[in-house]
Amino acid sequence: MREQAAFEARTLVRQSNVCVISTISKNLAGYPFGSVSPFMSDNQGRLVFYIAGIAQHSRNLSEDSKMCATVFNAAEQGDQNAHARVTVVGDASPVPAEEHEALLARYERQYPEAVSYRQAHDFQLWRMEVKRVRYIGGFGHIFWIEKDEWQQAEPEWDLDAEAHMVKHMNDDHSDANRLILKLIHNISAEQVEMTTIVSDGCYLRANEKNYYIQFENVCLDSMSVRKELVRLTKAAREQLAEYTE
Repeated sequence: MREQAAFEARTLVRQSNVCVISTISKNLAGYPFGSVSPFMSDNQGRLVFYIAGIAQHSRNLSEDSKMCATVFNAAEQGDQNAHARVTVVGDASPVPAEEHEALLARYERQYPEAVSYRQAHDFQLWRMEVKRVRYIGGFGHIFWIEKDEWQQAEPEWDLDAEAHMVKHMNDDHSDANRLILKLIHNISAEQVEMTTIVSDGCYLRANEKNYYIQFENVCLDSMSVRKELVRLTKAAREQLAEYTE
């Protein structure tokens, strides 16, 4: 049950593009300060934010690294408390200089509007190391998830290898991107680009929105990723054939 809860919590975070982040206020000492921010998650389940130097959160984190991020399924109707939510608690620090450019390129693939931020307000990538996770999947489905339960095995590829895989899919298999998006999210779009690959899934972008594609199996090497994408493409083509018969 705990393993399933961790899976559900990770999936909700993967599927989300925006969260509520809370830091310890420097201006109002001792009080939490919340705001809304885009984010992405890495293979270890750490959260990455791109924050302006003039932002309150940058100032707060420079004084106190403690923060949390909350993501949730917004209820279109009915009781919001019946819907899943995750609060990730941890400590944030600036991404080291030697990792910054490759990680920023990844962030900009997922959020292309952030390219313009390079010229404004001294934006900086911050990465939160996860300490503990609170997951509520609905009434009575409540868990604290420990760090070792949250993290997954690190795949063999690095950020440069991920960028190469993404480029290969966009250059040579753009049709597969469109088919997979239609299969999983029932979205038809002329322009569909892969932006990110993580061990348990990938992201496709269409119509200025990111869509998470869950893999059937966790992938720890590039061949496993290839097999998952081939499986998804084949399933999409079979579904399309059924519709056109």
